[in-house]
Amino acid sequence: MKPEMTPPMEAPRGTEELIDAIASIEMERQERAREAGNATACAAALRTLRALYASEKEALQSGDPSAEHSANLAALAVEIGRVEKLGGATNRPSRPDAQKRGQRTGARQGAPRASNEGHGRRTMRRTGGR
Repeated sequence: MKPEMTPPMEAPRGTEELIDAIASIEMERQERAREAGNATACAAALRTLRALYASEKEALQSGDPSAEHSANLAALAVEIGRVEKLGGATNRPSRPDAQKRGQRTGARQGAPRASNEGHGRRTMRRTGGR
């Protein structure tokens, strides 16, 4: 028989209500990711998670310093970090044209520019008779 492996660090556990809410938010995020893309789904999930975090923090500061609120805050912080990481790569603006240009020319940021010596100003000349 294989020995059971324990995770090196157990994630903080919140109340059952909070765990259900996080699971519901995650299911909605996955559904929205299929429909609208990962960046949109993660942004919506983060708004909801941060609102939950704010309400838990408010409840903790309002004079109810129970261990439940502290555990809920810790669990929400872990989930917010996870969703931020999921959406992190897709939330950056993509500029494939600029990246391609930079790769083709081999230009490096901060590299010295070539001088314009030997290239005089060109004027527009009319050719042909009047």
